[in-house]
Amino acid sequence: MAPSDSKILAFLDIERGVLAGLEAGTPLQQALRDLLRGVEPLFGSGFCCSLGLADPASKLLLVGLVPESCPLAKDGAEVARPHAFCTSAIIGEGGAAIGSLVVSHIGLRPPNTAQLELAALAARTVALLIERHNATGALREREHELTRVQHIAKIGAVVVDLRHGFRNERRSAEYRAIHGLARDAPDGHEDWLRRLHPQDRDRALRGLLEAIEGSAERYSAEYRIIRPNDGQIRWIAAEAQIERGPDGRAERLVGAHIDITDRTLAKETLRESEERFRLIANSAPVPMWVSRLDGKRAFANQAYLDFLGLDYDAALAFDWRNVLHPDDLPRILREQIAGEASLKPFVLEARYRRADGPWRWMRSESQPRWDPTGKHIGFIGVAHDITASKEAETELRRLNETLEQRIRERTAQLQANEAQMRAMFETSNQYQGLLDLNGNIVHANATALAGIRAGVADVLGTPFWDSPWFTGTAGMRDCVRSAFAAARKGQTVRTELLLHLPIGERFFDFAMRPILDEHGRVSAVLPEAVDITERRRSEEALRQSQKMEAVGQLTGGVAHDFNNLLTIIRSATDFLRRRDLPEERRRRYIDAISETVDRASTLTGQLLAFARRQPLTPQVFNVGTQVESIAQLIRPLVGSRIQIAVNVNCPDCFAMADVAQFETALVNLAVNGRDAMDGEGNLTFDVVKVQAIPALRGHPGCNGSFIAVAVTDTGSGIPADRLEAIFEPFYTTKEVGKGTGLGLSQAFGFAKQSGGEIEVISTPGAGSTFTIYLPQAEIPAELADVVAVRTEATASGRGHRVLVVEDNEDVGRFSTELLEDLGYAIRWVGNAVDALAAIAEDEFAFDLVFSDVIMPGMNGVELATLIRERYPGLPVVLTSGYSTVLAENAHRGFELIQKPYSVEGLSRTLRRAISERRSTMA
Repeated sequence: MAPSDSKILAFLDIERGVLAGLEAGTPLQQALRDLLRGVEPLFGSGFCCSLGLADPASKLLLVGLVPESCPLAKDGAEVARPHAFCTSAIIGEGGAAIGSLVVSHIGLRPPNTAQLELAALAARTVALLIERHNATGALREREHELTRVQHIAKIGAVVVDLRHGFRNERRSAEYRAIHGLARDAPDGHEDWLRRLHPQDRDRALRGLLEAIEGSAERYSAEYRIIRPNDGQIRWIAAEAQIERGPDGRAERLVGAHIDITDRTLAKETLRESEERFRLIANSAPVPMWVSRLDGKRAFANQAYLDFLGLDYDAALAFDWRNVLHPDDLPRILREQIAGEASLKPFVLEARYRRADGPWRWMRSESQPRWDPTGKHIGFIGVAHDITASKEAETELRRLNETLEQRIRERTAQLQANEAQMRAMFETSNQYQGLLDLNGNIVHANATALAGIRAGVADVLGTPFWDSPWFTGTAGMRDCVRSAFAAARKGQTVRTELLLHLPIGERFFDFAMRPILDEHGRVSAVLPEAVDITERRRSEEALRQSQKMEAVGQLTGGVAHDFNNLLTIIRSATDFLRRRDLPEERRRRYIDAISETVDRASTLTGQLLAFARRQPLTPQVFNVGTQVESIAQLIRPLVGSRIQIAVNVNCPDCFAMADVAQFETALVNLAVNGRDAMDGEGNLTFDVVKVQAIPALRGHPGCNGSFIAVAVTDTGSGIPADRLEAIFEPFYTTKEVGKGTGLGLSQAFGFAKQSGGEIEVISTPGAGSTFTIYLPQAEIPAELADVVAVRTEATASGRGHRVLVVEDNEDVGRFSTELLEDLGYAIRWVGNAVDALAAIAEDEFAFDLVFSDVIMPGMNGVELATLIRERYPGLPVVLTSGYSTVLAENAHRGFELIQKPYSVEGLSRTLRRAISERRSTMA
């Protein structure tokens, strides 16, 4: 008896529903319960179904109805009476039993044939459910593994329906991650177009349309996208299969998007490395090449091309045997075959015909190349011209003199030359480096690294302006960065720098120039610097020597002038001794002595300022007055046959510069003019105001207020081809021993350092005019005060007490008498120790200390310093004619009166010091 059709149909409905639930995600145990719950009523009343499954660990899993719905149980208690049941085996995929379906009856009536067949159908359905569940789990596991693989490989699946335009069917999670899309963000064809990089958009779209509209079955492309979530630029490789219909039209595109950003950047890094190698190789003065296994060249540097006289492509294909000397060809072929077969470095020496004709001996060194897997892929080689060596060896054999020694010397020389060429960059005495286009340090030679006591690893990748070469010098960072910006634009920058390095303070002639590639574009920047510290010191020593030489030449003239002044003083004093001398003439002789002393003081002051060595001390000064003074000073220097004229067209011409350097520059120009006139002619000084500096030596002109000081001679003039060189240090046209070549260089340096310029106009046979331009300065406000002070009457010192410190008895007695005549109460001591002792007795006994500077033991500056520390309210006035202490240390803020001094000047100085003390105490 078979189950009725209605039960079969009901069972099939139950089976379809349970299978659909499993597909929708219903757990397996729940699906099995749903199956038994649905099938149980088909067996009739009193029947109950249960299920036993064996898992892989041989544990029994019972699945049945809930107790309250089972007729075999009542109120949760097991019925103790016997009951009938039947079982149907559940057969798995491999044909083995994996469990059983049990159909029980509350009575002892066994199931009939229809019920048994129904149980068998239910058992097969249970097996089907388990099989579907296992297959779904395996599929999900494989999908999960595929997702992981796609994530690791950065591969995003993409499917596009092409039958009606572009309709994206499915986008994997990794695709969205690669493209920077949110999980629910729309992604149509237009969205993809917007993500494409603007520079790649037209090319990528054109390539896709050509592949779809053509007959190709595969589509491949590489392009950049801009991710919308973070703005990153990513490189994408698209690989896809195009499915076409019977008519050949594209219907579907199935493929993947691969993120190849890392690979692309690695290729770019490799390209930059190869380009850097190409730059270095092309800078080498010797031929270099890279060959493949077929013997053809893969690369050749510029020296290689120059030797053959060919362009790059022709040189790569050229067979070098065509320029090999016939006598050397058989031997070289044998040695080359043996060397290449050994897969070790080997050397060849032979004669090759250079492009311009001569035969040259070349020594080539080759060594094998290997790819990353260790496979031999060719050779790399370099050749050195050893013609000189070979010719020397031939000459040595011919002469046969001291053969062994000469060979050793020549070999050593060749080895030294070879090492020098190989390490030309490293062994340069210049500070040299190489910067990328971001200003980061790519390389630095040993000399540069020694200057900062560092290794190349310490500075590699560091911005050049942030490196130890410049961090120790204030303001240098911006200066170097500006120079780099100019060099990156293709300009060459040169300047002099003073740097504070770990090895000490050094002067450098610094340059930064661009390195151009074969297309003329700036590809790197080369900074280089020459340490000119010793040269600067030598120049300064020579400059000082030249100055002292000029002082020596001035000595005779100064002695002559002093004898004239002393003659006036001696004659005037002789007349003053006469008792019958009229009062009017007596006053005239006294005035003559006073004026003569002033002239002598001015003369010695100019001579000392000219001779002393001191750092630049710019100050505002009257250019016209200074030119008139220096003209008087150099009259004995140029000789009596040279007429000197001074034309000052602006009495208020003030400039800011170092006065001593200004005087030195004028003396140098005067001496230069004297030599050009051969000791006879006219020398003219002109001082005028101008509103611009003309364009000079390739530099543009400059508008502004300037003072022009022109020195014109009537000498032989300067040829036009020498005008550009006359300001170079040590350049001279004079005979050996008659000039250092630093005179015009000093004048040029002074003008530049003072913010001005120097111009030379010369006509051979007619003379020369040198014009120094200095920036005009404002008239000092204190000039009015100076004039007012000079007109003051001699002030009385009555009521004030002065301690005089002077070791010279005559000067001390004279100073004491002079001050007493002015009304001061005086105490005189002979040295600093006695002065300190006198003050210690009573620090309020004196209103002022008047001390000489040069004294045995403690000098006046040291005494004044101690007094200021111990007795801050006691003023000190120093006096000296000239002192090394003053020249080196100045007067440290103390009042100073220069010897010889007038009574009026001394009185004003003392009164000012005492008045300042009173105002401070008040």
